[in-house]
Amino acid sequence: MTRLEREIIRWGKLLFERRLISGWGGNLSCRLAGNQFLITGQHAPLGFLTAKDLVRIDRAGVPLKKGQKASSETPMHMALYAGTDAHAIVHVHPPMVLAFSLLHDSFAPLSFEEKYTIGEVPIIAQDTPTVTKPRLVVEEFKYHPVVIIKGHGTVAIGKSFQEAFLLTDLLEEAVHCQFFKERAGGSPTERSEPRTDAQPAVQQTGESYALFSQEHMQALIESANQDSLFRSRGAETGLTTSLTLLLDETKVAWTVQFNDGAITSLTPSNTGEFLIGGKAEWWRAVFSSRIDAFLATQQGKLKLLRGELAQLSRWYQPFQRAFAIWQTIPVQ
Repeated sequence: MTRLEREIIRWGKLLFERRLISGWGGNLSCRLAGNQFLITGQHAPLGFLTAKDLVRIDRAGVPLKKGQKASSETPMHMALYAGTDAHAIVHVHPPMVLAFSLLHDSFAPLSFEEKYTIGEVPIIAQDTPTVTKPRLVVEEFKYHPVVIIKGHGTVAIGKSFQEAFLLTDLLEEAVHCQFFKERAGGSPTERSEPRTDAQPAVQQTGESYALFSQEHMQALIESANQDSLFRSRGAETGLTTSLTLLLDETKVAWTVQFNDGAITSLTPSNTGEFLIGGKAEWWRAVFSSRIDAFLATQQGKLKLLRGELAQLSRWYQPFQRAFAIWQTIPVQ
């Protein structure tokens, strides 16, 4: 038995013991060398796998050994390997997540760890026993490390089975906490961050701006300074620092100076105390609300090139508010 065969058997057992799967549900897979993959077979019980339950397949999902049958979810696994850099995939049916998915269209975590590890998790609609539209799943993995399929389960990808397992386990625990909150009287749609003014009162002109242009950056600054909540949160937390935003492709950089919760200057330079860089597709995703800025940094889509994330965290509230405002300003 190979190392990866032992791995897949081990993680299947752990998923069963954590009650993230039951019966014959769920499937696991991983990349092998030479454009080959290892996946659990049809009707294979994840908690009690043996070597005969594991199927080697080619990049088209065809078993290499005659007579073997790969999981019915093989097309989804192969689409994910083609569309992402995943090395391992965990697809299971966590009971709390399943129940939650029937009543909601997305899941917003409560705790900070959950927010900046899994972020807001999309729930993908499905009305068939197996995933027949894997493209919808692949598209969401551009912005999320784990997704929920309505009434069906979760899919997590990772560089290893451990990473995909931990994402799955964390999501089930996060949904469990949400149920506890609802039982205690909290609204099911209420988030851990105060949302009384979730939609910033920014006047829309219909104008959109070229990403990182002078006009775009000036619009960001003016909108933040006009927002009373950003100013008050900045003053309360003593927001005094400088932050540089860098566009990787063009090396265009803008440094924003904060003093006691107000933005006092904007300069075309990369001299900020903190420097965050990233490609245009990720900055557009941040500014269009596809992904949270802190989560994008945690996932490495944006990179903190200067300064420490722990230091930035003390100003989490005003920065979170600033990005909420900036996401109301259209970019081209």
